[in-house]
Amino acid sequence: MPKSMYVYNRKGNLKGLLFLLGIVLIISGILYTQHLVNILKEKSTEYLRFKIKIFEQSINNPNTDTDFSFLFNNVIQEADYPIIYTDNKQRPQNWRNISPQIDNKTIKELTREDSLYLMDVFHQIASENQPIPIKSGDFILGYYYYGYSPVIYELRMLPYLAVLAGALFILFGYIGFSYIKRSEQRYIWVGMAKETAHQLGTPLSSLSGWLELLSINPEIRERAINEMENDLIRLKKVANRFSKIGSVPELEKTDLSVIITNVVSYFERRLPNMGKQITIKANLQDGLTIKVNSDLFEWVLENLIKNAIDAIEVNNGRIDIVGNFSNDKKHLYIDIIDNGKGVSSKQKKNLFRPGYSTKKRGWGLGLSLARRIIEEYHHGKLFLKESRPGQKTVFRIDLKAD
Repeated sequence: MPKSMYVYNRKGNLKGLLFLLGIVLIISGILYTQHLVNILKEKSTEYLRFKIKIFEQSINNPNTDTDFSFLFNNVIQEADYPIIYTDNKQRPQNWRNISPQIDNKTIKELTREDSLYLMDVFHQIASENQPIPIKSGDFILGYYYYGYSPVIYELRMLPYLAVLAGALFILFGYIGFSYIKRSEQRYIWVGMAKETAHQLGTPLSSLSGWLELLSINPEIRERAINEMENDLIRLKKVANRFSKIGSVPELEKTDLSVIITNVVSYFERRLPNMGKQITIKANLQDGLTIKVNSDLFEWVLENLIKNAIDAIEVNNGRIDIVGNFSNDKKHLYIDIIDNGKGVSSKQKKNLFRPGYSTKKRGWGLGLSLARRIIEEYHHGKLFLKESRPGQKTVFRIDLKAD
């Protein structure tokens, strides 16, 4: 399987796993909340039965004057849930917490609409709980119908509200991330198009210039042919670079000293045309041989050095390329060091984001492309190691030594 496809599948599996985990957490939350609600229901019912038991004992005590209003006036006066007391034929006699319009009315004071509303509530709470009979010996005096506290109803709705809020959050998050992704893709496509034009523009301009010089002065034929061959080599290299983006390039044992020296020579020839006084030096340890793709690795170095050149605003600019192995010989470090304007703390978090650029004419692709080449194709790291504005900025390439 191609590495790019493997990465895509791995990301897809990760998203699926996270989605599944989210569903499990939501279901667990609903079940746990429902469990708590059931516990509260049981506790509420136990407490209510205890009150009814006390009331029944008072009824069955011959020394106590039975007052049926005692149930509502004393035993359940502070209840915050709907209550309906019926006679033994299940006809409502007293009620509480049904509606402010009818709570203080008697049966005779109820209008037709009040009676219909009372019966609707009666059927609703009758479907939720079995009524508690009020007994005097073996004789049933009436039934006690009850609902639940508003807190319990709110708790029952809580997980569904959480699911709704989570769904809205995911929806808006998805829309936001999709917009960001489309923006980055747009920057990448535009950046790749401009990068292609830039990479091809220099050798093509050079070829056109030499052809024009040949038509004016045929005596420079030999020199022109050599330079035109160099431009053709450059064009082939550019085409080869772009053809390897998106595929899995072959990595071969290569002496990085050769690649770095070629890149330094390339920029030294171009520096006079840039109008900057910059010295580029390479300080390389012997035997820097490692598996890389020469064309792509050279592209990374060109992007990093080009960024360093653009960052230098002083006349005595300096770029040092330092290459060495770690003490345990497990890593190879390539540091690109310049004395340019540096990177602010605000810029650091966006430095490698596609489309981000601090330059007026930049399109923000160089560093993101360089990081992708190092991380995805060479299994290494590219990061900003240090930055002190005007003094020292260090970008490090960290490769695993074979």
